[in-house]
Amino acid sequence: MPIFQQILQNKAVLITEPIATAKTVAIGFWFSVGSRYETSGNQGITHFVEHMLFKGTSTRSAFDIAVEFDKIGGYINAFTEREQMCVYCVVPCFYAKQALSVISQMIYDSTFLPSEVEKERTVIQSEIISSLDDPEEVAMDAVFSSIWKDNPIALNISGSVTDVESITREDLFDWYNKFVKSGPLTISVAGNFNQDEICECVKNFPDRTNFEKTEILPKPIWHTGVDFISADFQQEQFFLLYSLNPKINFEQSLVLAVLNAIIGDTMSSRLFQSLRENSGFCYNVYSFVNLFIDCGFWCFYATSSKSNCLNVANNLIKNVDEFFKEKITEQELNYAKQHLCGEEIMACEDMEQRMKQMAKFYFSGYEQYSHEDIIKKIEKISIQDLYDFINNIKVNLKKSLIIYGPKIKSSDKKIILKDFEDVQR
Repeated sequence: MPIFQQILQNKAVLITEPIATAKTVAIGFWFSVGSRYETSGNQGITHFVEHMLFKGTSTRSAFDIAVEFDKIGGYINAFTEREQMCVYCVVPCFYAKQALSVISQMIYDSTFLPSEVEKERTVIQSEIISSLDDPEEVAMDAVFSSIWKDNPIALNISGSVTDVESITREDLFDWYNKFVKSGPLTISVAGNFNQDEICECVKNFPDRTNFEKTEILPKPIWHTGVDFISADFQQEQFFLLYSLNPKINFEQSLVLAVLNAIIGDTMSSRLFQSLRENSGFCYNVYSFVNLFIDCGFWCFYATSSKSNCLNVANNLIKNVDEFFKEKITEQELNYAKQHLCGEEIMACEDMEQRMKQMAKFYFSGYEQYSHEDIIKKIEKISIQDLYDFINNIKVNLKKSLIIYGPKIKSSDKKIILKDFEDVQR
């Protein structure tokens, strides 16, 4: 189906994909603000504002908002990332206009009642405390702080319990007015809906008046090397990180996805087969990519018991290094391409996924490609495309290894440092 992208007179960006055969519709309101825009003085404020959008408007209480979606079998949710915040819903298709109306009221008419602020403050603090029991989440924050020290991109998205305690109702309302109520707004809609009706509704939203470009300075500076971070968890977590230039075009992003599938994003990948299936060194092993406005990384991740630390570190380092130096087979290429094409086909059935993908393409500066076009582009990728991408990565490549978990013996640290330095040469 065709995808429509337009900037309306009120400066809202509307991206739509009408799908006549769908039974549902997914709607996302996206805001160009996240934890990266914060400072140490207001850390966690975007996430706090996200929560407050659900706490009532001038005509609907928090309960009323919940009932609007519960009674139709749909759901509404939200999330805050480092560079965006999103409020979204998925509902049966005949409730699209109603859902759009409810979310728009949350965006333009949230009241931030002092009593609700205080209740939600406690809720968020509880959420933060519970996240401290999640080893992967805590470790990922440590990774950002290690490779991009002293930069806002390394700030924890939720802030600390102390940070949240210090944020006032006035702080929240000012942030809401600046970034949510009047800042840049992108709305993505996928599913079965009336295109003209949705467009007319969004056209009637108030103008977006605050288009000041918030400077993100200084640019994150990568800190290379090995960082051993002691933590009171049972397992060691290994993060081998390669820097990436985020300014890649859409075709290059697909090449990267193919490479990622070959090295660690599938059960048949090199890392999974080597570290788990063949060696039995670990349970979790995979790879993933994180790209931001002006920085990014490719992460190769594994966990293990403390007793297996040396084996996992050595194998992770060597497998990734060999991947960047050895030949990639046609079979690996074909399997990875088939895998990605299959994922794309299955995503066609998921309206939420389609809605999020359109927004991702917009924020990445890509055209809005249909699923059919994406599959055609994947099928055209050659072995030479993979080698060209790897060679480009090697230019100004920076690497880091972060090991997070139980304290490691000094003698073991020396061995890991040597393994890491050996592949640097």
